[in-house]
Amino acid sequence: MKATNKHPIIEALLTEFTGRSREFSIAEGLCATCDADGLEIHSFRDTLSVNEYQISGMCQKCQDDIFGV
Repeated sequence: MKATNKHPIIEALLTEFTGRSREFSIAEGLCATCDADGLEIHSFRDTLSVNEYQISGMCQKCQDDIFGV
């Protein structure tokens, strides 16, 4: 999958905050906030969750923890 475009300053801030590159994590099928890997479209509950992954880099579990189920 491909990450959504963000301003370089925002991208740098997110990388500093999480300690991981959101763009790299998404390209490699990793979660930007935990150790989940092997993430593909079928790893997510619905299209909205896939879209959120491309925005935030969070796997389904992290999305559920942050936003609720």
